[in-house]
Amino acid sequence: MARAAKASDERDPFAPVEASPRFATPLAVLALVLAALCVVSYAEAIAGPLGMALGLIAHVKGSRLGMPAAVVAGIAMIVGMSITFFLR
Repeated sequence: MARAAKASDERDPFAPVEASPRFATPLAVLALVLAALCVVSYAEAIAGPLGMALGLIAHVKGSRLGMPAAVVAGIAMIVGMSITFFLR
């Protein structure tokens, strides 16, 4: 027998599903750490794109810090590459 749906059980199928920021904030913080690593070391070619990717993943998972972390990682990568270029 099929159970009759109550009015309280009905959910709008087009309503956005709330993203769970459960593991998103540590990813954003790790992206910011990688951004700092870009500026103080010669690892900007690896840490920059990795930080941007982690920031975007955190953003997709619902963290408020995800997109700013991705942008900061990108800017830090450019600054780190510029410092490396001018110090050689």
